Amino acid sequence: MNSIFKFAVPLGIGLFIAVWATPRSIDDTGYPKKPVTLIVAYAPGGAVDNIARTVAQYIEPYLGQRVVVQNKPGAGGEIGYRSLALAASDGYTIGIITSPPILMLEKLRQESDINVADFEALVGLQKDPVVLAVNANSPYQSLDELLAAAKVSQNPLNVAGDGPNSNNQLQLVVAEKLLGVEFNFIPFNGSAPSITALLGNQVEVAVPSASSVTRFVRRGDIRVLAVFAPDRYAYLPDAPTILEASGIAVPDIGAAVRGVVMPKGMPPQRKQVLVDAFAKLVVDEAFIAHADQVQLPLFFMDADEFRQYLAETHMLLDEYLRLMTDEPET
Repeated sequence: MNSIFKFAVPLGIGLFIAVWATPRSIDDTGYPKKPVTLIVAYAPGGAVDNIARTVAQYIEPYLGQRVVVQNKPGAGGEIGYRSLALAASDGYTIGIITSPPILMLEKLRQESDINVADFEALVGLQKDPVVLAVNANSPYQSLDELLAAAKVSQNPLNVAGDGPNSNNQLQLVVAEKLLGVEFNFIPFNGSAPSITALLGNQVEVAVPSASSVTRFVRRGDIRVLAVFAPDRYAYLPDAPTILEASGIAVPDIGAAVRGVVMPKGMPPQRKQVLVDAFAKLVVDEAFIAHADQVQLPLFFMDADEFRQYLAETHMLLDEYLRLMTDEPET
């Protein structure tokens, strides 16, 4: 029986990531005999695309074939996710999903046929929290100052973020509820446009992902007032957590957790080949060093852990989504 050994690998930035190793399984069909397609449900250049291409760059020695990234953006990820769900379960098509966006797509779009149950988890790779940020020239030097101003303002302060109905907006509405404040959410088509709006002083505040705002913080253009995470974000060590900044523990329900999945029904031997390849990838020193260099926030989960995380988040979401849809609690 294949046992799974877990251990911690320290990153140069002082983080510890849980990884695993398994003996390589044998697939008597010789799988894979050709390149494997990795579907990304978003456009090139974004956070999901970045981790996908990093995976593709380093996994070939462990899989024995190239991994080819195929971007299928549109409809908030629905086009790519549907393509992945309908792909043949022969091991030659896998994809990256992001939670909670894929779960929100399932729950908020009644016309959508996307269901996370159509996929099997292979590996969790990233956890990218949402941050509360202001322009470096903003008068608000701390979260306390921002909240105080928001509470006395005749008009709610404008907050930019991915949307509508995004994980960023979800994080904001949960924060509003617990912090006792109200903002005016302005949706943009991604973190990049919302950051541009913040830099151009079109809005007072933004709630982008931590990874998307890091370079702007480091060059002094943006100030992060709080990170919605239980621990400080490794690449923004001076930015306080929401608990440190406010004294209130706001759940990090909006954090983008990204991982690799496959269509349901793949032969067990082929699944094990993929699991083994990812097990070796996540302890590859060159892969880890590259991710660190480009500031990709790694957070590894094995297949069972990622599946459990998705199931737990799926159950938790209903409570928080009521805040977005203004549905009364029952």
